Amino acid sequence: MEKPVVILNAKDLPSLFPEAALKAGFNLQKFNLVLIKPNICGLYHPVTTILSGVLQHFEAYAEEVVIGETQSGMHDPREQFQQLGINRLVKELGDKFRALDLSEDRAVIVKVPRPHALKEIELPEKVLKADILINIPKVGTHHTTKLTNALKNLFGLLPSKHKHSCYHPLGMDNVIADIAQVVKTDLNIVDAGQKVIVGTDPLTVDVVACRFVNLDPFEVRHLELVSKDCGMDLESVIRQLRIVAL
Repeated sequence: MEKPVVILNAKDLPSLFPEAALKAGFNLQKFNLVLIKPNICGLYHPVTTILSGVLQHFEAYAEEVVIGETQSGMHDPREQFQQLGINRLVKELGDKFRALDLSEDRAVIVKVPRPHALKEIELPEKVLKADILINIPKVGTHHTTKLTNALKNLFGLLPSKHKHSCYHPLGMDNVIADIAQVVKTDLNIVDAGQKVIVGTDPLTVDVVACRFVNLDPFEVRHLELVSKDCGMDLESVIRQLRIVAL
């Protein structure tokens, strides 16, 4: 099934977000709970202007919008919300919007259908209760996984603070592929510097994002694993890519 990936200038995101989302296959409509997962406790933080450009469009469509992140060995979400201006942004947007440390949310155990490393995964309850999940990473390189972007940002949903010691020994690419089996994103919005990448499928978004950091997708093992878990090979995913420029 074709899943277009949209590329636009970062400065145009606030005005073109509805069009970009629609061209990517996502329709703005009424939602009860929207969960937005920016990568703010990892290596690369998306600029707050991207988060702002997206959030403003949900005021008329959502009953509740949660910007959620979990603790990491490097950062505490509450400190990051303050330091990166997210608390100020939420206050400006109004009562529908909240920034939450998802590490404090009730944890739910979810079984992995075809495990590579994990037979089950612990997730914050809001991940499962949300009507939609919007994934906002910043593309970059990573010493362990080569690429850090949409799929790897989902690793940040695991509530353990000590993610490195818990999961890295199992093989990060394996863990990322397991998470991708149970966490489904509805929209992925990538900070790629002067450009923004928008798509509904994190795999195809990651393949496109490789171009922005001079990576060969075939060097990124979790892209191969996720492709196979979707019943395809990575070569077919790349061949069927459709990129839309705005």
